[in-house]
This record gives sequence, structure tokens and C-alpha cells, in this order.
Amino acid sequence: MPELPEVETIVRGLRENTVGNRIESLTELRNNTIIYHTNQCAEGLVFSSLSRRGKYILINLSDILTMVIHLRMTGKLVYTETEQLTPHTRAVIKFADRTMLQFEDIRTFGSIQIFEANDTDPAIKRLGPEPLTEDFNEKYLYKVLEKAKAPIKSILLNQEIIAGLGNIYVCEILYRTKIHPTLAGKELTRADIIRVITATKEVLAEAILHNGTSISDFRNIDDKPGEFQNFLRVYQKKECPLGHPTERIKIAGRSTYFCPVCQRLK
Repeated sequence: MPELPEVETIVRGLRENTVGNRIESLTELRNNTIIYHTNQCAEGLVFSSLSRRGKYILINLSDILTMVIHLRMTGKLVYTETEQLTPHTRAVIKFADRTMLQFEDIRTFGSIQIFEANDTDPAIKRLGPEPLTEDFNEKYLYKVLEKAKAPIKSILLNQEIIAGLGNIYVCEILYRTKIHPTLAGKELTRADIIRVITATKEVLAEAILHNGTSISDFRNIDDKPGEFQNFLRVYQKKECPLGHPTERIKIAGRSTYFCPVCQRLK
């Protein structure tokens, strides 16, 4: 599933290529891919600006509508000048300059939703702070964790606590902080919390710099993979950078990679 760095990479690519372009047509090729929450059509409106909230892509259409794209597990957006649809193309946005944006989704869990400009997906309103902003700080995380019995891995994956983190980056963050993924949130010290905040910002910034992680489906809008998979330290690795064998366990149904030597359980 595309996580914060991958979605941010896509948003930056779309911002560079589509802002100011008018929608000539918006075509759904699979039912329930495009969901309207308004009677206003998107055709004829302009991509005025783009932003990201958590793992959601938000597109301002002429200050009239907001297009919300959630890629889910396997969704991707391909910006192209030639109409070469694939069996997994679920929707197509054609622009007035004859370019187009294709929404592909193998698992078909992703969606394109259209809202009034002052409205949005209720799930977005429930999202926690963005981890790359000052809102994600020691005071905030300490308050979240001080009585938390859940494993720190599960807490960091909770989108209502922190927006945008996913399985890959949480594994990497916990490795860098030397925190065992099953440690209860309330067991983290102030020093642990500071390390988590620092590592989170560092890992995400590095991943964005390398255009995200492509392990399975993620591609940028030019259909090229990211490169941060070449810099992962523990996720899907047999050994950590120090040569210790890693372990893989399940936490809340998610595969969790960690080093039992570097990340000892307190």
C-alpha cells in the first residue's frame, strides 16, 4: 500500500504536470471507482491545486469541487500523452491539452471521490497530525502513549493517531530507535519518544527524497519505481545492517520485521 512518502511523491509529480489543466472528460471503467457526493460534474473544471492528507490525494477543482483519491493497496496514477489502457485501468481523466491521467488498481480497493469544495471524506477529518509537521511533537506523543497498553507498532500504524505511516516505515522507524515492536506504548521513556519523533521525520524525509519505496505495486506518475527500497535496513531483510539475523512476527495481522539484538524487549 502506498504510504506517506509514496503519496507525497505522486502529489509532487501531479502538481508539476497537471495544475492549470482543464478536465475534458472523467470516465469510469469499473463500477464504484468514481463516487460523486455532489450533483456538480467535474468535467470542465481545472486542477487548481493539489495537496496530501495522510495517504489521501486532494485535488482542488476550480474552487468548486474537491477530488479525493485514495490508492489503497495497489492503486496507482499514470500521467501520459498516449491512450494505452491496461486491464487494470479503472478510470481515466482526459485533459484539454490531450494528456491524461489513468487510475489503475489491480485489487480494485482504491477510489476517486468527488465532494463539494467545503466538504471532504469523513475519514480525513479523523486523521491524526501529519508526522512531518510541528504538531507531531514530544508533548503530543507522550500524551498518546502515557496510558497506552497496545504495542507501539500498532499505535504508530493508527491513522487517527499519526497520519500516513504504514507497515514499511514503522518497521524502519522502530529499528532506528532500537525499540521492540511489541513494547507497550506506556513503556516508552521520554528519550524513546524523542527518538521516535526524530526517526519518523528522518525516515519519511529520506524516503521522499528517493521517490518512495517500490516493493510490489508502487509507481510514480511516470510509471517508474521509487528507490528507497535500496535503503531499507530491516523491512523484508534477512539481516540488519549490523549483521544480526532479523525476525518476522505478526502484530495486528501485519508482518513485522525487527532485529532481536538491536531491538531488545525491555
